[in-house]
Amino acid sequence: MSQPTTTAADAEASADPTSTRDRHTLSETACDLIVIEHRLRDVRRWTPEPARAQLDAALSSVATALDALHAEYAHRTTEQEQS
Repeated sequence: MSQPTTTAADAEASADPTSTRDRHTLSETACDLIVIEHRLRDVRRWTPEPARAQLDAALSSVATALDALHAEYAHRTTEQEQS
């Protein structure tokens, strides 16, 4: 797996000690979410059917979060290209 790229906005947000954002970059957060997604899928394999609905909901939430991160990354990249 290749190393995630960090945008200038990510680096700036991480370096700013007064930033209200978490110090994780978008790339680091995406990697964390991907790890969580893989673990949820692993757990789902041996989870009894009645409990799978909760895991499916969690997987859906992770997918939504990854989509939002992708959109934010695209937005930041577009802003950088226009600057």
